[in-house]
Amino acid sequence: MSEEVAQLILFQVATSVFAAAVRDVVRIGTVREVAAGELVLDSALGTPFARERGIVVALGGIERTLVVDRVLGTRNVPLEAIQPLPAFAAACIRSGALAGLVLVDEVPMPLVDIPTLVRERVDRAAPPPT
Repeated sequence: MSEEVAQLILFQVATSVFAAAVRDVVRIGTVREVAAGELVLDSALGTPFARERGIVVALGGIERTLVVDRVLGTRNVPLEAIQPLPAFAAACIRSGALAGLVLVDEVPMPLVDIPTLVRERVDRAAPPPT
């Protein structure tokens, strides 16, 4: 019997390391060729020190790039290593993008829903409807 696993991408923004589901990622790339309007430079995760790497996601057919400092790679983790966000933490965090916590090599790290994170930033930056 095989153990069910989740494939995660690990990435760094400033000094923090995060995990996200690989299935949400279109591609990883440099941000030099990406139009400024498609970049998400700061988010609930913070502001990256460098502006060279990006994680591309699709939102309603439009690609947006979350700028990160480093992409550390992918990991397969057992599904039981993924835990829901504690209620107290969920009440204190202003972003719906924090999906839970995951243990990677026995180290807990935030599990991020990148499409939600990017959508929150894009919605915040959009002009109000008239």
